[in-house]
Amino acid sequence: MELIFMHSIPDAAHGRSTLSIYHAPLVLLRVCKTWREIALTTPRLWTSVEPPIPVHLLHSPGNAVCARRQHRVASFIEQFDHWLERSENHPLAIIASGTLLRMNQLDQTAILQGLASKLAIHSRRWESIDFDLSHSLPSHFNGIAPESLPILRYVRLSAPSLLVPADLRQNCAFRGFFAAPNLKALQIRVSHSSSGFSTLPVGWTNLTHLSLDDNDKYRSDLLPRDERVTAPEMLLILKQCQMLRILSVLLTSARHPQTESETGVTLSNLEALNVSGCRTQIHCLLQSIVTPRIREIHFQPSLKPSRPDNVQPQPFSPEFPLTSFLQRYGNQTEVLSVNLPSVSRKDLQSWLECTPALKQLTLGPEFQIAPLPPRISIPTDPENVFDDSCIELITPRRPDELYFCPNLKIFRCSIKGRISRDTILVFLEARTDPLIVSNGRIIEEVLIHQLPYDSPLGESTDVEDERLKSIREPGVRLSFRKSTYDQFNLGPGNAAIGTPSGTCVPGFGPGYGVDFKLF
Repeated sequence: MELIFMHSIPDAAHGRSTLSIYHAPLVLLRVCKTWREIALTTPRLWTSVEPPIPVHLLHSPGNAVCARRQHRVASFIEQFDHWLERSENHPLAIIASGTLLRMNQLDQTAILQGLASKLAIHSRRWESIDFDLSHSLPSHFNGIAPESLPILRYVRLSAPSLLVPADLRQNCAFRGFFAAPNLKALQIRVSHSSSGFSTLPVGWTNLTHLSLDDNDKYRSDLLPRDERVTAPEMLLILKQCQMLRILSVLLTSARHPQTESETGVTLSNLEALNVSGCRTQIHCLLQSIVTPRIREIHFQPSLKPSRPDNVQPQPFSPEFPLTSFLQRYGNQTEVLSVNLPSVSRKDLQSWLECTPALKQLTLGPEFQIAPLPPRISIPTDPENVFDDSCIELITPRRPDELYFCPNLKIFRCSIKGRISRDTILVFLEARTDPLIVSNGRIIEEVLIHQLPYDSPLGESTDVEDERLKSIREPGVRLSFRKSTYDQFNLGPGNAAIGTPSGTCVPGFGPGYGVDFKLF
C-alpha cells in the first residue's frame, strides 16, 4: 500500500506534494481509517514540500485585520507544521517560488514569514531546493549558514538576472545555498544579463552536475546585448570541476575581444555535454576541453547573432566546431543530438564517421532531451536540404557490407526536408531485417516529423500497410508527422507536441541519454 500511495502523488505537481485536500497525500486521509493510518505512518509521503496558499488567505476585504482571518492563518501554518513533522527525519525537497515568494507584494507577510520559519527549522534535512529569486527571499532564509545545510545536494535557482558579486554581498542567503558542503548538483537559470558566476562560493570540486542555462519562465528570446557566461569564464569554472559528469551551458558572446585559451581543461569524468548559444563561444569551449569519457553530446548553436548590432556575424558551418570535437572524442559517443534547421549530407557523414558506437541520433529542435536554447531566428529556406541521401547514410544494404551506426537503436528527426516514401521504407526494412543487422541490432524507435506528407505508408487500408505491419512486429516504435506548424520559430516557450520528459518521448520508450533535470 505504501508504494501505491507513493505513486498517487499527482503528476501535475511534478512529483511534489501539495497542501490541497483534493490530491495525495491529504486526500488519502479522508478515505477510511486504515488508509489514514497508513498515510500518517509513511514519512516519504510528506518529504516533498511546495506549499500553495489557499485563495481565502490571499485576499481579504481592505486592509482590515480580523480575528477570523488571523485564526485561519494560524490554522494553515499549524497544518503546514504537521506536514513537516510527518516526514520525521527523512530528507526534504523544498520548492519556494511563485505564490510563496510573491506574497510579500500582496501584503501577506505574516503567512510568508510563518511558512519560512517552519522550513528554516528543518534546514538540516533539506536535500534539494528549487527557489525563485525574482522576488526577495523571506528573512528566515537569510543567514542560513552552509553548516546548517549538511545534506543539501541539489540546488536550482531561477531569476531574471544574477549579478555577482554585488548581489552576493547584499544577500547572504545566496552564500549558504552555494557553499553547502555536500552540494553535488547546481542549476542556475537566468534570462537577462548576468556575470561573475566563477566568483560564486561554490565547492566546484564536489559537483557532478552543473547547468547554467536560460530561464524561459521570464523570457525565451536572446537579446543581442545580453551577456551571461562566456567560454573563458566557463573554463575558469571547469578547471575546478574535476568530478563533473553532466554539463549543460548556454554561452553568449563576449562584449570585448578574447584571447584563445592556451591550455586545455581536462574533465576526466564528464559523460554528458549540452552546449547551446553563441556559435563562436561554443567553438572556443569545445576546442579547450579534454573529455576522454564523453558518451553523450547535444549541440544547439544559436543562428541569431548574440552580439552588438555593429558587429557582423561570420559565416557559420556546424562542421567546424562539432566535427573537430567528434574527431577527438566521438569514438565512444552513444547519444548525439544536433539542433539545427537543416543538415547537409557532408556534415552528417563527417559526424557519423566519428561515432561508430552511436545508439541514439536526434536531428532538429523536436525531441530534445537537453535544455533548449532561447528562441532563435532561422532562414525559411536553409541552404542545406535534408534529403534522401542523408537517410541513405544510415541504411544498411547487404549483410556483408559495412555501414554507419551499426548499433543505432533510436532515430529522431524533426528537420524539414525532402525525403521520399521509398527511402523511408527501405531504411525501416533494412534496420529490422535480422539477416542484415542481426537480431541484437534491430532498431527500436523511429520518429520522423516535418514530412511533406502525412505518412510514408498511406492510409491503413492502403496496400503498403502490410509493409508497416511487418516493421512493427519486432516491436519498433514508429511516428511520422506532416509539418503542421512553423518549426523555425520553435522555442522553449512553445515546444512541439511530443517534447520529451526526462529521456523519453511521451508514448514511446526511454532513450539512452542521461536526464539533465536535477530533480
